[in-house]
Amino acid sequence: MKRLFFIFILLFSQLSFAELEDYIFEKKEEKNKIRISQELRVTTLDPIKLTDIYSKRAFRFIYDTLFEIDIDGKITPKLAQEYHYITKKLLYIKLKDGIKFQDGTSLTSEDVKNSLLRVKTQGALKEFYKNIEEIEIINNREFIIKFSQEDKYIFETLSHTMSSIIKEKASKIIGTGLYQVEALQKDSVTLSNIEFPYKKIIIDRIFSIQDRLLSLFNNNSDVIYDITNFDIKNGKNLKIIDEKNIDIKKSENIVTTALVFNKNRDLKFKKILNNILNTEESLLPPEIYDKNLEDIDKVKNFNINKELNTLNDKEKIVELMILNTEEDRKLAENIKNRLKKYEIIVKILPYQVDAYYYKIKSKNFDIALQHLVFNKKYPRISLGKVILYDIYDDNLYKEINYFENRFEKEENLEKREKIFMEGVNEISKKLPYIPLEHHSLYILINRALEE
Repeated sequence: MKRLFFIFILLFSQLSFAELEDYIFEKKEEKNKIRISQELRVTTLDPIKLTDIYSKRAFRFIYDTLFEIDIDGKITPKLAQEYHYITKKLLYIKLKDGIKFQDGTSLTSEDVKNSLLRVKTQGALKEFYKNIEEIEIINNREFIIKFSQEDKYIFETLSHTMSSIIKEKASKIIGTGLYQVEALQKDSVTLSNIEFPYKKIIIDRIFSIQDRLLSLFNNNSDVIYDITNFDIKNGKNLKIIDEKNIDIKKSENIVTTALVFNKNRDLKFKKILNNILNTEESLLPPEIYDKNLEDIDKVKNFNINKELNTLNDKEKIVELMILNTEEDRKLAENIKNRLKKYEIIVKILPYQVDAYYYKIKSKNFDIALQHLVFNKKYPRISLGKVILYDIYDDNLYKEINYFENRFEKEENLEKREKIFMEGVNEISKKLPYIPLEHHSLYILINRALEE
């Protein structure tokens, strides 16, 4: 079994960013209607409910944050004009002048305070705001954020879309972005430009990869997301991807295809499957977390057959839940054939997307083939999201925080190392998932948008 060494490296050290190439409109949009197609639907437009990359893509048109992370990974002001630390626990911020909400009212310090305290108390990922103790308003444009302890990740947090500055008005949420919500339907959201309402951005769901590629090929979509290198090769073979007309950009997201377990599966069985199936050298995507920390603490001389003999016939039957896609069906068949050699019987259970994610959330499955999304810009936040909302293991998250807090408070290097190893040893008793493959996601854009 591979220990969760990477999680501690992530939490206990600062990381440098790789080059980020998430797509943005690089010039003023000349086209009156732009259609963006992605794998899953926009499920929320409320920052406190944000847990997925699909909804996040609409946020950047509707809302703004105090800070943003540029293509080089540097923190730059967005709504903020000036900022500096008064002490390690006091951060002064002054807002830019003249910022308006979509209803024409001015952005104030009170709006910032309400937005951040709202996500701190009600947010799906409120754990990342636990160090914000209070926000003191100086005047309409100036305020001070007070921390319970020094927070070296605060600018990363304040630049994330869950920190979007909003105003609640008549049961609606409005932002300071260039677009406002015109319509939110089951599989699409339509945004209209504030200054030029005839200019629209439509973000829709096209679950099938081939249908997404065909939509771009037929000029029905202008931008498509959630495409793998494998999909690009297939598209080129089918002559529906032509780089003369389509620009291919590497996104800021990396997917780990993994086997996730129901809590009823014990560690012994996880170890057996890990040693049979796992071909990856790292639990987390090394491109994001660390390329040099690979092959950590493999189990040596693990006797698979000896361990299998300790299982009864019922324990050797696996119900593998998958998304009903061509890619997942092929991968599931491969897993089935590999495990068959060890007399482990796999029953493949394909589900449509809504039923699949309902079962994931309710933990109503035996073993699931899942696609965990990690983000280059926000490695710490995306890891927390994966633990809390993809594999739904809040106990693991609490354990990590427990050891992180002990580590941060200890100044003696030898004692810090002891706490670190204690945490690694304790958390390594669990195997949250088995990574099968890490792969980048790509964005395909109609070149006409960039001319």
